[in-house]
Amino acid sequence: MASLGVAMTGIRERRAVFGEAADAYEAARPGYPSDLVDDVLAHARAGDAPVLEVGAGTGKASVAFAGRGLALTCLEPDARMAAVLTRACAPYPGTAVVVTGFEQWQPPAERFGLLFSAQAWHWVDPASRWTLAFDALRPGGTIALFWNRFSVDDTALRSALTAAHSRHDAAELAPNTLGDPEPAVADPAPAWPLTDLLADTRYRDAETRRYPARHTFTRDRYLDLLASISAYRMLPESWRVPLFADIARTVDDRGGSFELEVETHLYLARTSDQP
Repeated sequence: MASLGVAMTGIRERRAVFGEAADAYEAARPGYPSDLVDDVLAHARAGDAPVLEVGAGTGKASVAFAGRGLALTCLEPDARMAAVLTRACAPYPGTAVVVTGFEQWQPPAERFGLLFSAQAWHWVDPASRWTLAFDALRPGGTIALFWNRFSVDDTALRSALTAAHSRHDAAELAPNTLGDPEPAVADPAPAWPLTDLLADTRYRDAETRRYPARHTFTRDRYLDLLASISAYRMLPESWRVPLFADIARTVDDRGGSFELEVETHLYLARTSDQP
């Protein structure tokens, strides 16, 4: 069997594989806490200013913000993901879906009061993303970036699922949903979004917040979750199918469902007041 690193490289670009599993993504991925939406909107104080979402996917975050009556523009580069997104946002007439990447998009003259990105900012070009965001936001506008982090606190189940990955030479993928079994250090270094924001003089008042939750995952929902993660999608089918079958048996052997810890990490900042 080829090495995992070799299997995850090739013709397909990793950030472009999500559309292959758009339905699984929509079915399995958890949404975002209403408290997070409240906090982002309170921080933005955007009023009637338009709002921009970068990398909207199937609309997991889009609908939560669109439901607050915002004038929302959603950018999504994958047409297959955007088709699901468009259906999800159909009840919200103030929402527009644009099938494009942030790097290729031509912003309107009116700047945005809030830019948010859920589970997607790491896919935007590192060399230009902070400039693109700054140019899209009005002075004092808010940028809000957030990700769901998964973990399993059931030690026996985590060990069994890690072992299933190891049997298929895919142990390094397990932390995507199982978390790090090692205890966290007392004062961890800040994650890269906060580090970048603190170092960029165009942004101020950078901070991070966390929102813990628990979600019940059946075997099938868990497999859909894995199928929606780029690292698993990059595996050849001949590798992924037996791995998923082993994982399914492992979950079935432990009752067919389990609790997944989902902690949402939010990074907030404002643009400087200078245009």
